[in-house]
Amino acid sequence: MFLILDALAAGEGKRLSSLDVIGAGPRAIAGLLEMFNVPYKIMRIEDYLRSKWRGFDVLLVSAMSMDEPAVNKAVMMFKGPKILGGPITSELSVVGKLNFDLGVWGEGELALEMLLKKGLSSGFIPDSLEGIPNLIFPGGKLTKISYLKSQDMRRFRPSTEAIRFYNTIPHYKSARVYVEVVRSCSNFNRPKIGASLDICKVCQACYKQDLRKRLICPQNIPPGCGYCSIPYLYGTPKSRDVDDILSEIRALVRLGVRRVVLSGADFLEYGREYLVDGPLTHPSIPGPNIKALKSLLEGVKSISDEHNVFFEAENVKPCLVDEEVARLLGKYLRGSPIHIGVETGDPSHAEVIGRPCRPEDSLKAIKLLKEAGLRPYAYFIHSLPGQTRSTAKNTIKVMYEAFRLGSEKITVYKFRPLPGTAFSGYRVKVDNYSREIARTAIDLNKMRKRELLGRRIAVIIAPSYRRGSIYAYPVKGGPVVRIKARKRFRVGDILTVRIIKVLSDRLVEGLPEN
Repeated sequence: MFLILDALAAGEGKRLSSLDVIGAGPRAIAGLLEMFNVPYKIMRIEDYLRSKWRGFDVLLVSAMSMDEPAVNKAVMMFKGPKILGGPITSELSVVGKLNFDLGVWGEGELALEMLLKKGLSSGFIPDSLEGIPNLIFPGGKLTKISYLKSQDMRRFRPSTEAIRFYNTIPHYKSARVYVEVVRSCSNFNRPKIGASLDICKVCQACYKQDLRKRLICPQNIPPGCGYCSIPYLYGTPKSRDVDDILSEIRALVRLGVRRVVLSGADFLEYGREYLVDGPLTHPSIPGPNIKALKSLLEGVKSISDEHNVFFEAENVKPCLVDEEVARLLGKYLRGSPIHIGVETGDPSHAEVIGRPCRPEDSLKAIKLLKEAGLRPYAYFIHSLPGQTRSTAKNTIKVMYEAFRLGSEKITVYKFRPLPGTAFSGYRVKVDNYSREIARTAIDLNKMRKRELLGRRIAVIIAPSYRRGSIYAYPVKGGPVVRIKARKRFRVGDILTVRIIKVLSDRLVEGLPEN
């Protein structure tokens, strides 16, 4: 029996955010095990640490870098072969540091498939690992790197039955269930901070449209924004077949899922690789594949209308948003949140950190999407390399402008240097400018929450994680709602509540109607 531990966003062993999110990664692993008829169970790492389950032969863990403390606790409890995967393995040394037998780097489907064929399906690490790509050994050695092609995506289908294992928090009947539609990002620009500008002037690849030349940097700077490892880990963008996506969503809906997120680093990348001859390495040329996007959205909307299911797209790159794109998204996604990365409000800072879009592109996208009937969420990062008093002030100005243009939420993250990125070796310095950026987001979000007072919204009941309290998630996205009622509800019940109080920048209180 295999145990898949979902440690994504668990931190030290208890999720403080994303309590209504079920990611796509663990279900992708489960799909591979089902191909080989291998019995398995998925558990949240918190549940495993609390229950101390026994009786498993092989441990597979999916985690991010921030989840290392929780993973360290869990791995000490397990006796048997242990394999680590997910973004956490972009730091190769973590495999040996956490006492795993193997790690899987980047895209793990091919590596796990070959391991299962060679004997892992019987419960042991194969003696011969020759020819298996993307494997990390405890000493930190990485075998040959391999990236999937678009046609490979059809062979590896995520499990839908595996969703039943999420019956605590998050619970699949109330959570946002992520369905991967496109993988990776086309931003093969490189940040200028830390680079030799003399070499950059000679190379010029980041400023050209030659797609193959953009793959290689003579300074070996990883592609993408300096704080993001996605292009490095997953290669160029690749889209899943629309029929496979729709089949997966239908199966999840039959099992009781009511909220679906069309997942990808950028939803507007979907189908773009089919518009170019070569690798898709330019972040904005060509523009979105309108035909492919329309086909996907029409199919999902049909399922949504038939089964009363809410769906949303995860992220969009602002420099791919124009009036045509906004009209298309507004037609199918009206009333749903849409996430837009701004990160910094200073144009020169955006360029040197590797951003593919300028702050003015982000503001334009927010305006167009709001006018089209969507609910934009704007994302920023404080304490980035290159942040100064001037860039911080410009960022705060853009935050206020994003709020004025209709951003429903302003989210601010603290910069975290990730392995495999251009900024992996940078020290985080949180100064007064950073704290001012964070305070501004809290103030703006409280102001926006007060606009909800008196409004009636549909919510879906979540599992109780505090005794005596009832919590729910807005069906169409928004802040967590604490329900003021004595009646008990079942997980997955949908009801209408009237918002009566703002409890924080993230929490409101609602009174059930009738």
